[in-house]
Amino acid sequence: MQQNSRFYFIDNLRSIALLLGVIFHAAIAYGPYFKNIWFSADPNTNVFFNYLANWLHLFRMPLFFLIAGFCSALLIARKSEQTFIKLRFKRVLIPFFVFYPIIIAVFLHIFMWGAEIANPVPALFGVIQAIENPQISTIHLWFLWVLMQLCILHWCLTRLSDVYNYLSKVTINPLVLLLVLVLCSFISLLEQPVPFHAPDKLYPQFWAWCFYGAFYFAGAILYNNLQVIARGVKSTLVITGIAIVSLWYYFLLLPASPTLTQVIEAAQQGYFAPSGVQHSLLVAMQAIAIVSWTALALILGYNYLNKESKVSRYISESSYWVYLVHVPILLYMQLPLTNIDLPASIKFIFSVSGTLVISLVSYHYLIRGRFIGHLLNGKKPPSSRSPDGENNALAK
Repeated sequence: MQQNSRFYFIDNLRSIALLLGVIFHAAIAYGPYFKNIWFSADPNTNVFFNYLANWLHLFRMPLFFLIAGFCSALLIARKSEQTFIKLRFKRVLIPFFVFYPIIIAVFLHIFMWGAEIANPVPALFGVIQAIENPQISTIHLWFLWVLMQLCILHWCLTRLSDVYNYLSKVTINPLVLLLVLVLCSFISLLEQPVPFHAPDKLYPQFWAWCFYGAFYFAGAILYNNLQVIARGVKSTLVITGIAIVSLWYYFLLLPASPTLTQVIEAAQQGYFAPSGVQHSLLVAMQAIAIVSWTALALILGYNYLNKESKVSRYISESSYWVYLVHVPILLYMQLPLTNIDLPASIKFIFSVSGTLVISLVSYHYLIRGRFIGHLLNGKKPPSSRSPDGENNALAK
């Protein structure tokens, strides 16, 4: 691997994974499957959004954590482990502590305002009121909290220099890597509901360490084994076939949407009780679908997105900000739409396009090149990038 090689496909995949969050969170408002578990669930629904949201949920964040692990290994190799952990604190932990109280305050306003403006009021509003001792949630910022935990684990591993140096030089078989990811996904998700929920608690959740950590450290391994991705290109058709078949069976086995009683019980208990062989089979199919779609996204990105343009650079720089603010913007747009009798597809297009326009305009005029922009992406101007992509906070 050349010292000054630049991985444009990593930047592009990272921004895609983050921006798909806008589509995912918009889609669950209009999928009947999610009518009892989302803040802005709309009375007008379309079953298409069930499939869209559940499909995106399988691979979007595993892909993000794989990319994060890849770039962590890149930073350690090109800088140092001390630089790596300092930059992670600056670009991940500090933004979490800055934005978390702001987002919480905004959500509190959304609940009060939404209860008055939405007609009908989404069922989740009643669920929240029925919970006697609600647990503190990191909401959609959970990915920063979990990522920081994994980065600390990664940094601790570098302290065992002999072990880390050995692991960083290991050549891995792509089939073995895929099987390990499937196994880790199956084990970690076996006692979670399907679809699996976000690890949004402040305390460490070990299933999330096992699940997202497997993809994070797989990404770190891939940094020193780029030939694995290159070899994967030759197997694109096979992986595509596995991805499609596993997704079909996953949808076939997917249980009915949770009732309000089940949602309340799960929220109060704080855990999920697995339900026998059927659940185990579903989790196994889910694990295969997660790994195959994540692998397919990585391969396609490597093959078709390994180039840079002014547009892709701008999207890459703005995607962090877009993800941080997109959920509140979506809710402010979707809750009033519950009063309007329009097809779900029209509401979806309107809410997605409006959210992207507002978040991108606010980034361009209020964030880019200013204090918050420096906090998220570093102090260098967008046109000046180091070969390791240092201005991409979450891709490091």
